[in-house]
Amino acid sequence: MKRLYTFYTDKKLNIISWGKDIADFTGESASTVLGKKYFEVLPRIFRDDRDALLTALKGKKQLTMKGYSVNCFNGQVKADIRINPLKAAGGNVEKIKVSFSPDSTCAMAKKLLSSQRYIDIGKITSTLAHGVRNPLNALKGAVVYINEKYAGEKTLLEFTKIIEDEIERLENFISRLLSTHVQDTGFSLIDINSLLKRIEILTSLQAKASNIRATYEYGDIHPIVINAFHFEQAILNVINNAIDSMRSGGQITVKTYAESRSGNGFVTIEISDTGPGIDKSKVRFQATPAERKEKGFGLSITHEILQFYDGHLEIKSKKQQGTTVKLSLPVTKAGGKQ
Repeated sequence: MKRLYTFYTDKKLNIISWGKDIADFTGESASTVLGKKYFEVLPRIFRDDRDALLTALKGKKQLTMKGYSVNCFNGQVKADIRINPLKAAGGNVEKIKVSFSPDSTCAMAKKLLSSQRYIDIGKITSTLAHGVRNPLNALKGAVVYINEKYAGEKTLLEFTKIIEDEIERLENFISRLLSTHVQDTGFSLIDINSLLKRIEILTSLQAKASNIRATYEYGDIHPIVINAFHFEQAILNVINNAIDSMRSGGQITVKTYAESRSGNGFVTIEISDTGPGIDKSKVRFQATPAERKEKGFGLSITHEILQFYDGHLEIKSKKQQGTTVKLSLPVTKAGGKQ
């Protein structure tokens, strides 16, 4: 007899109920998933290239899908899925019940055979997700700014609606990439200040939409050999975390300068914010699979990138007094692993 696994979400697709059976099946406990979007825990469920839960919510009708592929703790199985919008007394949907019955159970033997593969996939997909999230955040910030600035321009708002739809389409597409391979784009001699000026433009509207003032101070620094994509993601992860922490109002200051450590030259990028600060005891650079889904995992990726280049990541923070993150890259050794 097939086992039935069930969870519930609210109308915004946030998980509101997660039982022990599905926790055992997925390897994710209720304490780590409650309040998250369901597709931050499980692969998004699609029906005709649309989120199946949103389709059921809009139509206020149950959807049933046979033989749908779902992830379990150690692999992937076929399952029958039922998505049932549950209505309140007034007839409006108040929550969504999602049930699935897998054709088979996950064999524990697969864990030994495929554990390394899934570790590798987890690292790749986490890096990919954060790499895509950064430019999407900038696009969302730009759309918010345009909508507010030109609220009376009907034609322009039609275009921003298209942009919003395409952003959602891209997010859905990325969520379906369960395994991929990120190709190394190679190393080159990079002017860090020039690349940082591009990031300044990329994040400006996002900061403005949140009423955050950003200032950049460019020092006299040497070009270094590095992968430009790696550098952008390392910086964007920190800046976006700073913007997220302040939510509305505040100051971000970005500085570049040269410094010497033990007789070796370094290029340092210092990013400071006036946010609420972070508990440094909770900053972990070796994240668990559940923690990889958190926005803060972007800091772990930044740390890994700096380690690759024999660099350093330093964090100074005080409660309600802001945070300063320093990223230092060696001038002579950067890109030494090319």
